[in-house]
Amino acid sequence: MDEERGALVRARLTKAERKLAAARADLEASRFDEAVSRAYYAMFHAVRAALAARGVQAKTHSGLAALFAEQLVRTGEIDAELGRWLGQARRNREIGDYDDFLAIDPEEAVEAVSRASMFLEELRAWLARSGYAAASE
Repeated sequence: MDEERGALVRARLTKAERKLAAARADLEASRFDEAVSRAYYAMFHAVRAALAARGVQAKTHSGLAALFAEQLVRTGEIDAELGRWLGQARRNREIGDYDDFLAIDPEEAVEAVSRASMFLEELRAWLARSGYAAASE
């Protein structure tokens, strides 16, 4: 691992962890739309960290999902369920952020934050197996 790439991985993982903390705070405050949005961004930044470890980066949200599937899910390194969780989190974020008539219910928000937490744990473990042990601290 080169030093610059390692720093980028750690910075992105730190950002993911901050978003997860914000999601938990929003959930606790019953801000369900915001909780799912922050949960998605926790996952988003964790994927960006993993892709940085591979030396690739996406330019769009859909590109990020496609690269995640190509680089980590299809290779069998990451369970396909996490790819589905990322897609669902993105759809929920779009509802919470943009839909004028739909809102995220409490159960969806709890599930989104829980999944984001498990998602980050899985990507931290993958990063550690890939030689980015400092990223799991």
